[in-house]
Amino acid sequence: MKMIKTRLITYPIAYIMWGGLMWYSQIISPIDLTHYLIHIPLCNAGFYHILQTSPYWVIEFFRIIYLYSFSICIIGGIGYYLIIKKDYLKADIILIDIALGWLIAGLIYTFVVVQSPFQVGVAQDLINTPYLWIFTKPTYEIPSLHTAYSVLMALHFKDEKSKIKYLFYAFGILIPISTLFMGQHWIIDVITGIIFAYLLYRIPKEVHLKIHHALNYLAGSYGICERMCEKNIEITNKVSGQRNRGLV
Repeated sequence: MKMIKTRLITYPIAYIMWGGLMWYSQIISPIDLTHYLIHIPLCNAGFYHILQTSPYWVIEFFRIIYLYSFSICIIGGIGYYLIIKKDYLKADIILIDIALGWLIAGLIYTFVVVQSPFQVGVAQDLINTPYLWIFTKPTYEIPSLHTAYSVLMALHFKDEKSKIKYLFYAFGILIPISTLFMGQHWIIDVITGIIFAYLLYRIPKEVHLKIHHALNYLAGSYGICERMCEKNIEITNKVSGQRNRGLV
């Protein structure tokens, strides 16, 4: 239980890091690249008109996806490994990937911004919910973190044996699409978000392991967890050796 409590206390620090960068970016006048973006194919009013004149049920479906699925995807994904599977290493790795994503994206948004489609009259704001901008801005476009984190979660669940992974595959597809239907992002934001997710997923895990060990130390379970990790590695190496000799 200490392992879970320690993480429930420390995980919000990652979001505080993001909030600090957001306020810092308000001090600097970033470069606005919107003018260049609108010359890219599909970054025009015609494309968004096709999306936003879809049947009512389609619009409402993607509105729900945009408003609620993102939080469910992130919190549910981490919670699944942290609370249900008690795979603390996996939960830490996902959280650290997200925190690093916030850090890197925050630095990008500090110096470079793009106005959202609805801000320049290319699309309608089908969300129109002011509270969304309490912790972010509509100019934080490239990369789309809605896209990046939903795809990142899908990547982290790809080796999961449980069928729950298909739910996260669905999130990884539907959430990026919802950002387009709602007029919140450009298609180039979605593309860069997918690339950003893959790069975060491929970050070497040395940093993750150090933070994981630090969290275990705070929870008073460092030695126990280290022995468990060593045992798992020993079993894995033994099975791999048997397979190489054709014994299993």
